Amino acid sequence: MNEANQIGAQTKLFGYIAEEAQQNRFSVSLNRLFKAAGDDAMMIPMNIREDDFYFTLSNMRDAQLRGAFIGVEYQKDAVEIVDAKSSLSELCGACDVVLVKDKKLSGDFIAVQSLFELFNDKGVKKIAVIGAGALAKAIAVKNEKYTVAFYHEYIESLMTMSESLSKEIDINRLTKGVDLSEYDVVIDASTAESLSMIAKLPALSVDLKSDREYSPLRQMAGELGSNYIGYALMLEHLTQNAYNYIKNL
Repeated sequence: MNEANQIGAQTKLFGYIAEEAQQNRFSVSLNRLFKAAGDDAMMIPMNIREDDFYFTLSNMRDAQLRGAFIGVEYQKDAVEIVDAKSSLSELCGACDVVLVKDKKLSGDFIAVQSLFELFNDKGVKKIAVIGAGALAKAIAVKNEKYTVAFYHEYIESLMTMSESLSKEIDINRLTKGVDLSEYDVVIDASTAESLSMIAKLPALSVDLKSDREYSPLRQMAGELGSNYIGYALMLEHLTQNAYNYIKNL
């Protein structure tokens, strides 16, 4: 951002599209990075209702925005709208960032890199992942150094995930009394409403839920004495990763 915090003709504009974008500190955090680096760039929070998302993202082809980061609630919809997508987005079925070039929309999925940076900081080696959605798939595809095991209440979901990725993964049923303490960290990448079947957790528990969202993992971490990291504590990694991704555009 420039010193006056104003938008000029050369300012690179980005959006953050979510239902409650203005309540999310992602834009504020990224704008601080722009300002600290002396970049003439700015992110604008865009509160968009579900019914308006297709129209909003489609119209970015002709807007001044260089791209947008997408809230988790719209990431699966975004992959259906873009003109091109990364191989990771194709496999995961989601986009968390969309760039605009020559009136075309190009989607990618980059949040997983922020998790890997956190793991590096924490010295993590063994990971338990709960879920079989986009984030779980991205971890499976991008992992190069960690021992990762995937858990799901329905093992068939993990089998389908493995087949879709054409990659063999360590799959496990999430059953009552399951002990995850052998791992360094557990990541909840699921939509589960309860994780009460877990008997023991690792020292570190992570998901990307905001403080305003109900987090089954946060509840279980409190009950079982695990250190919980959610969206707020991940924000520095998420925005630095976003900045690194777009800085050379």
